[in-house]
Amino acid sequence: MSQREHHYGSFAPLLLGLLTLVIWFGFQSVQLLKEKDNLATLRANQTPVYTNAQKMRAQLDTLAAETAKLAQVGNPYAAAVVNALKQRGITIDPSKAQVPPPPQAGDKPATQ
Repeated sequence: MSQREHHYGSFAPLLLGLLTLVIWFGFQSVQLLKEKDNLATLRANQTPVYTNAQKMRAQLDTLAAETAKLAQVGNPYAAAVVNALKQRGITIDPSKAQVPPPPQAGDKPATQ
């Protein structure tokens, strides 16, 4: 019986391994680019919502500060509101009162 020795080259397994790595890195790159685009879209969609929330927060801070000023002057209803907020753990800083921005050309004037 003669023994046959098979000498396999290392070229084919290395080529297959490198090809697999290149395909894997390409796949990961494509996935990351898609994820980046999705995150950019989400951020763009949230920008108007965030801007509106900031405006509403500024309006609420102004309203609360003006209410606190009224309470300091002696308005009993404003004092009741401030005391109710204090009982709930909400403090109001009267110095945060902001002057509302002037109305723009398209805004309707406030009626009383």
